[in-house]
Amino acid sequence: MTERNIYRKIIFTTVAIISILAACSSPVVTGMKVHMQNYEYDDIIHLADSVIAHGDSLNAEIWFWRARALTEQSQWYEAAGSFMRAHELDTDGALGINEFWFVFFNSSAGTMNSGDIGTAVELLNMGIQVAPERPDFELMLGDVELKINDDLPAALEDFQNASVKAEALMESIQETIDDTSDPYALDYYSEELAQVTNLLIQSLYNSGSILTMMALDATEEEMPEYLQQAKEVYNKALSIDPTNVDMLDALAGAYLLEGDYESAIDIFDQAFINIEIGLAEGWLEQEEADEIMANMLVSKGYAYIEMEDYQQSIIELNTARELVGDDYIVLSTLAHANFVMENYDEALSILDSVILIEGLTPDELANAYYTRYACYNRKEMDSVAAEALETALDFQPDNANYWRYLASTYSRLGRRNDAIRAMEKAEDLDQ
Repeated sequence: MTERNIYRKIIFTTVAIISILAACSSPVVTGMKVHMQNYEYDDIIHLADSVIAHGDSLNAEIWFWRARALTEQSQWYEAAGSFMRAHELDTDGALGINEFWFVFFNSSAGTMNSGDIGTAVELLNMGIQVAPERPDFELMLGDVELKINDDLPAALEDFQNASVKAEALMESIQETIDDTSDPYALDYYSEELAQVTNLLIQSLYNSGSILTMMALDATEEEMPEYLQQAKEVYNKALSIDPTNVDMLDALAGAYLLEGDYESAIDIFDQAFINIEIGLAEGWLEQEEADEIMANMLVSKGYAYIEMEDYQQSIIELNTARELVGDDYIVLSTLAHANFVMENYDEALSILDSVILIEGLTPDELANAYYTRYACYNRKEMDSVAAEALETALDFQPDNANYWRYLASTYSRLGRRNDAIRAMEKAEDLDQ
């Protein structure tokens, strides 16, 4: 046999093998299904890779069962790639690939945890293509826009899209529940409904939080509209879960920003009732409840300060202190309340406790020493006031206002040159 004939024989043999494999796609898929029943996932992957390598890469079922095997092994990234290829080939949607939406979600979460945000976002967008009805992908995309890209409008759009999808999915699941009498199906879909309801509430909470943040950055004319939208979103969530303490806290916060302190206090009081219910029913632990109540009591204390009911403010803040001890936010707000009541010695005593708290940031320490300065300044104790402000500047040296106040204090102490240098420093920082 000539070399040319040998070469032709090799070509024809290779073509014949590929033709046989292509013709046997269905038996191959059947074999994969048998391997799946026997939990032989590596065999499925090996068989699929062999078939694909020999030219049958356009069979959606091959990719689908390969993805199924990878899913069973929790190889999320590889499974997502195979499911996506199956989705592209499965033009009539016969394989029901959308049921495996969680593979794309898990793959994205794992990729994001490893620091590859770009690939994680690509996987989320793949998930949207495969299962456009699921709200999970936009919910995570909103987190990316908020926490990584710091793009509030884009994050808001994602969270709003997630909430719309969650509502539609809830309706679909509820219709399925209404149409079935199978107890196992009822259990499954009831659990699914609860999960999607949680996704809706989370989407609404995030949307309201973004709107509240946008209100803080808005002009005086725009702020009321953002806050009104935030309140509507929070109230919608509360219509689904009236006992949601986080949502009540957020709604009260929106009223605080509006200056409607009485409404905020009413909502906080309702939240306290729900916390007590949570403790009684066991879905809240005492430590968690104490922390939540303390945070709300601080906000109530702030509201009473704004309403000039300082005595009630101090009562609320002392209650918070009893719950969580010497917490920075609690004590600094309590010191402020005593300051505005002209209880300077009490405020200074509280600030002594603030400064002893471990792990405070430079800004927190600067604020504590500045408040000490303010107390001594009111007591006309300029020497110790200057020392407190000098310490505040150790922690926040670029605060022009601190330098300006220090210049004024030095001037009263007769330290003319120091006063001039402090004022020059303030002017330099202003520029």
